Amino acid sequence: MEQITITRPVVIKVRVTENYKRQLAGEIQEAIARLDVQMQHLEFQARRLTAEMERKDPRSVPAIRQKIEEERSGRLETRQKLLDKLKEITRLTPGEEIIHGRVESIVDIKRGDHWQQIMDVEIVLEDWVVKEIRWGGRNVPREG
Repeated sequence: MEQITITRPVVIKVRVTENYKRQLAGEIQEAIARLDVQMQHLEFQARRLTAEMERKDPRSVPAIRQKIEEERSGRLETRQKLLDKLKEITRLTPGEEIIHGRVESIVDIKRGDHWQQIMDVEIVLEDWVVKEIRWGGRNVPREG
């Protein structure tokens, strides 16, 4: 029988629970705290580097300040995105399914297989436990 092995995308969804919301919010708050520490470190390094360059090569100070400001702006933007995500978490409703990510799986296909059923695969997690595996957009077992 003709058969071929391919990789296919698998969508990972999470069914929102209060526990999931708490965990996600905690992870984002930790990321914000780490970013705040990095920004404090950046400010300290910037003052030290600027003072040092003012003594060694005053002409290079504007370029250094610009580079530091770009770095600072990038981190502030990242921080704001994290704060926005934190707000989004409060709007999630328990039972709602959200996309958590994508992975790939290996599957054997043969003549006569239903393409959509093979390619359209989702795994639904609830509190990090697999609750459903869906083929072809439905919660049905794969034939064959």
